[in-house]
Amino acid sequence: MKFLCLLFSTLFFSTSLHAQHTLSPGSWGGTLELGTQSTPFYLDFRNNEENEIAVYLTLPVTNFHELSLGKVEIVENRFRAGSIQFSLDYEGSKLTGSFHNSPRDLRFSLSPAEKVPEKKQPFDGESTAQPDWTFKTDGAIWGGAATDGEHLFIGSTDGKLYSLNTESGQPAWTFETEGPIFSTPLVNSEFIYTLSDDGFLYKLRKENAEPVWTFETGAADWIRSLPDDDEPGYDTMGAAPVISGEQVFIGSPDGQIYSIDRSTGEENWRFQTGAPVLSTPAVENGILYTGSNDHHLYAIDAESGKLKWKFDTGQAVISSPAVQNGLVITGSRSADLFALDAETGEPAWTYFYWFSWIESSGVFHDDLFYIGSSDNQLLKAFDPANGQLIWSFDTGGSPWAKPAVTDETVFTGIFGNANYFIDHRGGFVAVDRKTGDEKWRFVMHELPGTHIYGVVSSPVTSNGRVFFGGLDGVVYGFSVH
Repeated sequence: MKFLCLLFSTLFFSTSLHAQHTLSPGSWGGTLELGTQSTPFYLDFRNNEENEIAVYLTLPVTNFHELSLGKVEIVENRFRAGSIQFSLDYEGSKLTGSFHNSPRDLRFSLSPAEKVPEKKQPFDGESTAQPDWTFKTDGAIWGGAATDGEHLFIGSTDGKLYSLNTESGQPAWTFETEGPIFSTPLVNSEFIYTLSDDGFLYKLRKENAEPVWTFETGAADWIRSLPDDDEPGYDTMGAAPVISGEQVFIGSPDGQIYSIDRSTGEENWRFQTGAPVLSTPAVENGILYTGSNDHHLYAIDAESGKLKWKFDTGQAVISSPAVQNGLVITGSRSADLFALDAETGEPAWTYFYWFSWIESSGVFHDDLFYIGSSDNQLLKAFDPANGQLIWSFDTGGSPWAKPAVTDETVFTGIFGNANYFIDHRGGFVAVDRKTGDEKWRFVMHELPGTHIYGVVSSPVTSNGRVFFGGLDGVVYGFSVH
């Protein structure tokens, strides 16, 4: 994915030690460190076809395995291979360096190793749970599900919003828009709100889908770029509406955040960011928080639309912020999870995902915070007070979805891609909330005519079931167990 560019643009190693020895073929292993975080890291040296020494990088945590960095040269008394530069100690038993061109203080220390670890084997197990019911739409489902207990509401790229009975999966009604739906609908009292890629936010009566009003967001001409396109992109998310008091808030691909009167559908104010807003806002104590593709997390006065502060994460913020106990937590394509002071925007702590984007949005439950990732394929649980990692679960694919969390279980979708240099297997998984152990898994397979499959839709739980949509266009209802 695009964050791979981040890796190679920052891989420029240097130390104060000089290249004192001739470098020979062999493997080196140790740790890559950033502050209190560390992860296994390997360099492998081999003879290429020209009988020159070439180097290959392995970073197991992010599933980068034996990435070629080119031949080794000596430049200014140091070894260099493409964008990396390093030195040996006088005994030739320690290879040390740092990512000194990176804004991060990344450092590594390697010793001779017998070999580089084998590439992680892809998940090849079978489903250990089956759905109670399914419902087929006419398009892929990227957006999340919402429920009022009796009915499930979910949109599809067929342009339709569906109301399904949560017990049987039978449709109550269907509402058709003029564009695909990537957003999660919002249920509020007797109404439901949904954003379509036709550029309109719709307010409907929950009982029969009768329109109450529509609001134009100015995004009708925006064109999404998805992972399976000829020029693949990652515009897979859609901002969902949020209600606070008498206002409905929505972000838009036109780069603006809108405040709308929820009774009349009239605009109260708009706030312009520098790029599409695909992050769903959160409102707490009169402040609206949202991310933008312009790399920033914004805090905006919900009543006036005036900026309070903004924080530059370094890359696009697709992840939707979560707010609790004076902290706002969000992920970024900078590969960082940020916990910021909700009042000032000052960082309380950060956690580095070792070059893996964070597409997922997080969820607070009791005293923990749960969030997915991307290429490192990990679902994680954190202590939000200090950023301490509690557990990490390998999903076998990209957990882009916002997890659903109950007292016992964390549920998340898994994105699969059969045409990518890192193996991703799609599906859905239930994980023990306290231990991070797998409880059950639903395995999905590659679809005809496309390389992408699995679940990006954020699940929702109600009445002993968990619900979500798949890229196969199917809505699933599973018993929670």
